[in-house]
Amino acid sequence: MAERPFISGGAREARRDDKRHRILDAAVVEIARSGYFGTTVARIARRAGVADGTIYLYFENKDAILTAVLDRAMDRFIRQGAEAIPAAGTAPERLAAVVRQHLELVGRDHDLAVVLQVELRHSLQFMGLYSRTRLREYLGILAEVVGHGQRAGAFRADADPMDTAKLIFGVLDQTVTDWILADDNSRLASRAEPVLAFILAALRP
Repeated sequence: MAERPFISGGAREARRDDKRHRILDAAVVEIARSGYFGTTVARIARRAGVADGTIYLYFENKDAILTAVLDRAMDRFIRQGAEAIPAAGTAPERLAAVVRQHLELVGRDHDLAVVLQVELRHSLQFMGLYSRTRLREYLGILAEVVGHGQRAGAFRADADPMDTAKLIFGVLDQTVTDWILADDNSRLASRAEPVLAFILAALRP
């Protein structure tokens, strides 16, 4: 009788994480192309290459899948947004880094952009989910950059940093929506410079 190959706990966890990401990747594609309400767990499973029942080992239902998609996206925004900020850069340079990184990151995955900009906003339930996730932490990164600029005299001092961060996010959010609706072959990142020029002009003291 052949011995079973030993699989370490770390390897099992890695395989589990890989399968979870495959399910989330499949969900993004299905929801973007068929709509949230037109997507079934069975279709997600088929695209991910797993059995229907396997989905429920990872997620309670379709709502939980969408929640996980959003959480994963925000994790990436926060991690890469923070990494994009030059440690010794000026406030305008730091803000420019976050703006460029945001549009570059969203622009890499058109399907995810559709999910975040369109499908997530079909109900108050999902809009509430969006606001309760790590979005606040991401806004905190922007607010910190704005506050740094105010203290350095680079940005106007008469605006609340968090309110300003929300306005900046709103500009980026609408830029992504316009890119989706344009349905052209342009790169979202190519829109960063005019958007950045507008934001910096608005913040100028």
